[in-house]
Amino acid sequence: MSTTVDRARKPSRSKRAPRSSAEETRAKILRAARIAFSHAGFDQLGVRELAASAGVDPAVVIRTFGSKEALFAAVAEGAFALEAPFEGPLATLGLRVAQHLTGPKGEPGPEEFDELAFLVRSAASPTAAPLLSAALHAGFVGPLAKLLGGPDAAMRAAVLTSCVLGFSTLRMALGSAALDGAGRTRVAKRLGAALQACVSGG
Repeated sequence: MSTTVDRARKPSRSKRAPRSSAEETRAKILRAARIAFSHAGFDQLGVRELAASAGVDPAVVIRTFGSKEALFAAVAEGAFALEAPFEGPLATLGLRVAQHLTGPKGEPGPEEFDELAFLVRSAASPTAAPLLSAALHAGFVGPLAKLLGGPDAAMRAAVLTSCVLGFSTLRMALGSAALDGAGRTRVAKRLGAALQACVSGG
């Protein structure tokens, strides 16, 4: 039987800080890295900065992912996917996507992931670029090619993707008085026709 003194010496389990599981730690680091990489490019961030943004020791980042490159690849893996405008009849896909791209700009919040900024800010890195390309083709271009079907589907999907990225970069990242001043309806109609040309297999 324990005495009062014995019980007092035993550490109280209820007062111990709960230990994060490996899965929770991985998810925590990924969430922080998504924001950090979209705010700064791959080359501008070190493991120490990434660890600090997640509130963990740098050794934990390395133990969990192996390297900064592997962490970036994990973020990129889930960064790109077809959005709702791509759903529906192929005959109107170009216009649907164009209307989406010309909609309200809507700046992402400081704690929100910005996939365009994530791509643009790391695309010039010799290390990050191949990882971005692989993730973009796996998550976006490949599924889009399956959606389009027909001859040269992969090529048409890649061309359509380049149009989407180019337009988004000019409008959202760089800014364009020509686009802003032309009016949404006119720009969407013109852009929609260009995108639809990629959709058709002719």
